[in-house]
Amino acid sequence: MGSERTATGQEEIYMEEKKREAEQKRRLREAFAGCRREIDSFLVREAYGELLEYYQSEKIQLLSEIENDIAVLSIILDIYKEELQEPVPNGILSNIHSMEEARGRYLQVKFLMWRLEFLDEDTQLAEWVDKDMISVPFFRRLIDASSFEKVNTAFKLAMLLKKKGKSKQALSMLEFVDKLSPGEEAVYCEMADICIQAGRMKEAVDCLKKITCPTGIFVQYQEKWGI
Repeated sequence: MGSERTATGQEEIYMEEKKREAEQKRRLREAFAGCRREIDSFLVREAYGELLEYYQSEKIQLLSEIENDIAVLSIILDIYKEELQEPVPNGILSNIHSMEEARGRYLQVKFLMWRLEFLDEDTQLAEWVDKDMISVPFFRRLIDASSFEKVNTAFKLAMLLKKKGKSKQALSMLEFVDKLSPGEEAVYCEMADICIQAGRMKEAVDCLKKITCPTGIFVQYQEKWGI
């Protein structure tokens, strides 16, 4: 009997905790509409510093656990902070005036990355690259969070950037590939190729020195360079 009363008491405590959690979530969701308006206001005014500070509030931290839009914007703001360190021509928040627009951009680029990853389809993604609409920090974060074949996808993105004449970004992506999978011969050859095209011969040589066991891949690049 004693054990049954104990079990019943524990169930009651558990149910009370669940009720409190449900009530807290209900109140948070009621506050969500107001939070969305505030966030949209920050975006319209391009008050990104204020938005970053706002996102540190306890209310937003709690909302991010139950509202997908809040959680996605948190990722977007992390990308924005990384972009500030680079810097980039047009960041993830460029011409964004609402949470809905920010979320839409993030999800669209993720979808296009998946098309490149699984179908080798890059036409629409190339249009974004042409317009400097996607930064390397954006690509890196997408790969970390959403890519199934991270090394191959990062390399494909580097080659797309190179093809579109974005040499600096392509080199940055190749450096990211090297961090994901150190020692790849093709990566060092591509780094060297970008440096050679830019006339930075010493940097090209430094890249090639990293190749410890040259194979036919290196020979193909040598033929391309005429050396």
